[in-house]
Amino acid sequence: MQTGRLMVAACAGIAVLVLHQASLAAGKIKGSAGGIERGASVISRDGTLRGWTVTGPSGLYEFTGLQAGEYLMLINGIIVPNVRVLDGRTTVVDQADQPELSFEQELWTPGRVSFAQSFVATGTAVTGFSLWRASGDGPLRVSLYEDSPTGKRVAGPVETGPMTWICWTGLPADQFVTTPGRKYALELAAADGKPWNHSTPRRGDVYPDGIAWFDGVAHTETDLGIAIFEQHPGLRRIAEAGNDLHYIPTGPGSGTCTVAGQTFIANAPNLVRANANCGFNDAAQHFIFTIHEGGPDGAQVGPACRTRMVPNWGTEAMWFSDAVSLKPGRQYYLQYRRADGKPFFSYLSSNEYKEGRAYRDNKMLDERFDQLFGIDGEEEPGGVIYPHNVKATDITGTTARITWESGTAGDGLVHYGTTRQLAGVTGSREERRATHSVELKGLQPGTLYLYRASSDTYKRSSLRMYSRIYSLMTLPVGNDRPRYDRPLAGAEPPRCEDCLAIVNPGFEEGTRGWTRLARAGRPREPERYRPQCEPFGDAVEGTDGYLPHSGRRLYGWSCFGRDDPAWTEPREDWKREITYQRIAVQPDREYVLKAWILTGDRGSGWGRDSRVRLAVDERDAGLLERFDT
Repeated sequence: MQTGRLMVAACAGIAVLVLHQASLAAGKIKGSAGGIERGASVISRDGTLRGWTVTGPSGLYEFTGLQAGEYLMLINGIIVPNVRVLDGRTTVVDQADQPELSFEQELWTPGRVSFAQSFVATGTAVTGFSLWRASGDGPLRVSLYEDSPTGKRVAGPVETGPMTWICWTGLPADQFVTTPGRKYALELAAADGKPWNHSTPRRGDVYPDGIAWFDGVAHTETDLGIAIFEQHPGLRRIAEAGNDLHYIPTGPGSGTCTVAGQTFIANAPNLVRANANCGFNDAAQHFIFTIHEGGPDGAQVGPACRTRMVPNWGTEAMWFSDAVSLKPGRQYYLQYRRADGKPFFSYLSSNEYKEGRAYRDNKMLDERFDQLFGIDGEEEPGGVIYPHNVKATDITGTTARITWESGTAGDGLVHYGTTRQLAGVTGSREERRATHSVELKGLQPGTLYLYRASSDTYKRSSLRMYSRIYSLMTLPVGNDRPRYDRPLAGAEPPRCEDCLAIVNPGFEEGTRGWTRLARAGRPREPERYRPQCEPFGDAVEGTDGYLPHSGRRLYGWSCFGRDDPAWTEPREDWKREITYQRIAVQPDREYVLKAWILTGDRGSGWGRDSRVRLAVDERDAGLLERFDT
């Protein structure tokens, strides 16, 4: 069903449509819809379409001449409820991609039999996970515990299929049930009892409220490089049929109509969105959607919704949360027609929705078809929320105030930091407001901060929604001098009595003392070869001025291109080279491995796809010899 891809290339030439009301007002709504060919529309409380557009390359939209009041918006498929417009004021509503767990899994743990990651649940169940596995390829036994691997077992163990390299698997949501806000730990143990290597993120704190566990030992300094997937609440799907039968020229299901409809059984107390798809030989046209009791002759429930439909791509109609009330268990009827009364072809689905039937011109089709449609409601009305009109004010050297509106009363949090991970969070989960104000404290002067707002109503159909990421610059204090990220040239390190002896640690003598091992192909194609290329041992400094922190020169090596005897072009090959040596250590002592590694100068291009990882085989078990880079 293609109703989700609303308003695309077919209507790229359509300009912004603004339907002015009787008296032109100065209120305005503008913002970003997130990219090119994204739909944006605004509806007043009486169901009248007040503005509609498909964005150009900038992704920006603007609706002017809006009377003061509350509006309902749909931006790239996201509902924005209760948007306030004031006379002479501009309300900014930006579409935002909701945050996903994203991190570079470039480092590896020591070899262990089991690993666990604690986290605070945001959903109602764990539905699966994905990870990078550097060694081992057998099944894993997965368990869920309260708080930590030493807590009460909630679910499992469930054994997966074989898992190797970049892998993922689903988990039974009916067993791995969670409560939002509570802490859990997901444990992965090798079914064969052998140690294996799990990935870890380059930035350690991926789960701010969780830590990693290696064989039951807590590691507070890091998280695992694992993405834990959760089942989240949201709008309740009342009815749908999505098996698109496309245009039917002859036979059952063929022919046009001036009114189309679909019966359905309510399973929610209200209706907030409906979608359908129609075909007609014309540009985008106005359609009118209505909900009726029982069937086509039943009383209308709530106001009509007027929207614009792109032929063959469909449209979505939407209503305020309190506009269309339903009684669960009763039959209702979705009806839609062109505003100009002209005929169209309503796209049909096979009989997927057994509780309803498709209608054309108020008559049930003789064959068992459904319309190509979908209807959403709320399990508990008033749960739809969306942060908008986000602003940073009162900025000083160490503080700033973030304000926003959420349309529906909910809590208010600000997530902020100097990187896109936004590790800091402040605000209140207890207060329920539609307008929010949160102060950021303890900021660094003269520093660029990124931030986003989020709100949640905590109702049964609610889902925490986040604004897009914005930026602010704190004011400088004292002498505002430019800063550079170029490392300072270091002197020779002082003699270290406790340091271990490493042969040729700075590669001043080529690769003396080091073992070099390279692998070509994929994990299941373990063709090995010895690289024949020579090291770049005569390098002195990087083209951008980088100097070694110690030693006399830089060292580099390469296994790229035709140095690989199995080279085929073009080819993407992530496997390169492991360079290692054995060192003498004492049991039960803690050691720290430090290295300064240059993967490429800024702007030089040659090193932009280089990746370097440090790994230790602390048990001297031969892991590095079979390590998959």
